[in-house]
Order: sequence, then C-alpha cells, then structure tokens
Amino acid sequence: MDELALEMTGISKTYEVNNVRALNNAEFRVKRNSIHALVGENGAGKTTLMKILNGLERADSGRIFVNGEERTIKSARDAFTLGIGMVHQHFRLIEDFAVAENVVLGAEPCGHTGIVDKHAARKRVQKLADDSGLRIDPDVRVSRLSIGQRQKVEILRVLYRGADIVILDEPTSVLTEQEIVDLFSTIRRLKEEGKTVVFISHKLQEIMTISEEVTILRGGVTIDSGSISSFDAKKISFLMVGESVDLKTSRPKTKLEEDALVVDSLRVKDRRGLTEAVKGVSFGVSRGEVVGIAGVSGNGQSQLVEALIGLRGVFEGSIRVDGKDITASSTRRRRECGLAYIPEDRIGAGASVSSSITENIIVDKYHTKTFSRTGWIKYKAARSYCEDLITRFDIRTPGPLFPVGLLSGGNIQKVILARELSSAPSVLIVCEPTWGLDVRSIRFVYDRIDEIKSNRAGILLVSSNLDEILTLADRILVMCSGRLVASLENNGSLTRREIGEYMMGIACQPEFREPGTQNELS
Repeated sequence: MDELALEMTGISKTYEVNNVRALNNAEFRVKRNSIHALVGENGAGKTTLMKILNGLERADSGRIFVNGEERTIKSARDAFTLGIGMVHQHFRLIEDFAVAENVVLGAEPCGHTGIVDKHAARKRVQKLADDSGLRIDPDVRVSRLSIGQRQKVEILRVLYRGADIVILDEPTSVLTEQEIVDLFSTIRRLKEEGKTVVFISHKLQEIMTISEEVTILRGGVTIDSGSISSFDAKKISFLMVGESVDLKTSRPKTKLEEDALVVDSLRVKDRRGLTEAVKGVSFGVSRGEVVGIAGVSGNGQSQLVEALIGLRGVFEGSIRVDGKDITASSTRRRRECGLAYIPEDRIGAGASVSSSITENIIVDKYHTKTFSRTGWIKYKAARSYCEDLITRFDIRTPGPLFPVGLLSGGNIQKVILARELSSAPSVLIVCEPTWGLDVRSIRFVYDRIDEIKSNRAGILLVSSNLDEILTLADRILVMCSGRLVASLENNGSLTRREIGEYMMGIACQPEFREPGTQNELS
C-alpha cells in the first residue's frame, strides 16, 4: 500500500432520484508518481467515482486511502487539503477575470489589512507557470484565451492549491493536435516533478500513448486494471463496452444534387464589432454531401457557425438554404426553412439540463398544431412522440420526463440528435459531435450522420478531430485567420500533415489567395 498514492475500495453509489446505481463495489488503485488512465463508456461511473474522491458526492459505502491513510472526504476543500485536485471537462473560469485572478480565486494572498495583494498574486502565478512549464501571461483576460490556454489556467489553479494528485477529465476533447502535444508534455513534466496524474479519456490511442497504468469501468463495476503494456486499444475498447466496435465508415456514396446550403462572400465581425472574424467566406454544401471544416481553434469557425444559425449578425454577404435567403431571418424561421444545429457545447447551448427529455425534444416545435391547442401544450402527444424517439435513438433513461441533466454525456447527445434529426432537415450543421463520447456512442453518432446523408441532407461538420473529419467528410474546407485557405477532396490520399499545413497558414490554395500575396503564406 505504501507505493499507492490513492486507493478506493468497495465504492458504491445509488442516486435515489432515479434509483440508478452508478457504482457497485468499484475499486481504483493508483501508484504514486504515475500516469494512470481511467476509462469506461458514458455512464460507466468514472465521473461519479472522481466526484466522490473530490468531495462533490458522498459514497453509500466504501473506503478511501490517500498515501496509505484512510480519509473521509466531505468537500472539495477536504480534497485540496489532501493534495487532490481535478480539472473538469467543462471549464469553470470567469472570463472577465485575468489569468492570475482565476488561478488564485478563493485562495488569494492578502496583506495585513485583508485586501488582496494583486502584485503578490501575479508574482506567484508567474513563478508557478514558469516552474510547471505552463507558460502563460498572468495579466491576459481569460476571454481572450484559446481552449488549450484555458486548460492551462485550470491546471495552474489545481497546482496553486498544492495538488499532488491531479485528475484530468477528458482533457483533450476540444484541443487541436498541437495543443494535445503540449498537454502531453505538461503531463510528463508533472510526473517528473513527483505528481500523480489520473487521465480520464475515451480516446484510446491517447490512452496508449500517455498512460502507464489503466483501470476500466463498465456499469459501475471495475472490470480490469493493470499496466498499459498488458493491453492494446482493441482489448480496452472491448472491455469498456462488452463488444467490439469499429469506428470506420464506408462513407455512403450519394449522387450530389443541388446545393442545400450556399454561403456567399460572408463577412462577420467579432462580438465587439471592431474586427472581422469571418472574412469573405464562400462555399456550398450539396444534398447528400458531408463538408468538413478544419482549423485551429479561434480562426473564425465558431463565428461562422453562429452566423449561419442566426446567433450572430452578418456584416456582408448572404446565406441560402434550399434557395431561400435566410441571411436576416430569425432562428425559428431558419429552422422552418430546414436548418438543424447540433452545437459543440451540449450542456450550455444544446440542452436545458433542468428540463425533461420531452421538454428538450419539443422545444422547437411546441407551438405547432401537433403539440399545442389554444396555447396549451398537449403533453400526452408530446410524451408519446418522445417515447418513440427514446426507442429509435436508444436513449438510456427511466422515462420521457426524466431531467436531461441527470443523463450521461452520451445520452444527452442522443437527446439532441433525436430533436434535430427528427425534423428531417435539409441542412444539418454539427459541431464536435463526439466530444467526450465513448466508442459505442461515437459509432451511434457516425451512423446517424451517414443515415441523414443518405436521406439527401447537406451536412456541415465542424470538428477539431482530424480523424473524425477524414472519416466522415467528402470534402474538407480549411479555415485560417477567418478565411478559407483550401478546399480538399477527401479521396483517401489526404493526410493529417497536409491538412495541418493549411490550418497553420503555411500553405494556401491559389483560388483562396488574397490579391498581392505570395504563393505560400508565411
């Protein structure tokens, strides 16, 4: 036991609100100064186990040992006192605060008068950033940081509070390839400094690359654990879901017809209205075609999507769906014209977590005759409709009135898919569709995208996962600095390296080059 930084034995947890047993005598042992992967499909109990370790949930039974001593952890403060810190999948930063203010929040250095010493805070954060290799300007506002930089801030928050056991929950979900490389360098450096790292992920190749030990959960039970050298990706995948899952797709071939979506010379400003975030972008998406958009985070993809779905105004240019100009239309009108949208942030933008599954599914159609009479919702019709979708989309839930916020990430995504795809859209805009999902849920999402493609919809896929884009897209558009720099046919010969050169601005196809620029971007 002396070599263990952490041991959790016989951990059980049942949620009374829905009588779901999240953990059943789960076991979790982590060697000191190691990188240990915790894996399992959505709903396997990983998050619940880590919440118990961090004092955010109380176990019904079981024991926790930290550095060989049994401990009772009742709060996050208790966990920090024991040197345990967790970087959550959904960041908890205050965007209007500077990096240093976020890092020290709740543990600010104060002078004799009790007033926060901002100079001391900045100095401490700067030293911590330099020592840990997580170099970042302590004075910059979080709102100006990329996703990868924000993750650095979250890790610095944990280290600032003295964590020796660092838990990273789905840390690479929305990172670019280079940001993942940087993160892995940080993880290895933390290990060199004597830290113990728990790495929670669904990306099996990353687990094989970064981890030394692995524990696999399924249905709240510890299925297996041991040295990563005793496993391969295929074995881990099988143990996670109890069956073999192949993520390859044949990309159904469809005859391309008229354009479902046409974007012409679109210009979109940033939220302050000072600079252009999207600079004269033009492209089309045909019916039966999947067009992927690749690009390093912060190069205009999110602003483009917000303009397409009506959440951001257009400065110049036009948007057409099935020939109808929707440039100035409301979001409801766009949906009525056949536009559907699956956002990358399924919790903040894709669902109302405090509302039921039924309410989430009919949120865009409650006003129609099918579900409304004289201003009152016809709940019997709504529940019946929802029950059918629960079956069709294999949503694991006690019933249609169950709160969405109590579902696993994969099942929340299925609720959103059910709502959007059941409207039989002409155009589907889907962003980061498999963020944080397990292999079985990823397979389900891929199948649904192939299905709607076969049904003659045009699909615009925005993803930071190049493997995903190469798997699903027929054509790949690359954005850099708010402009399109390449349109690439995905004919099987494309490489991640080639796409990456366009993403980083090293290359630009002639048809997308600005007048007066050189053959290659510098």
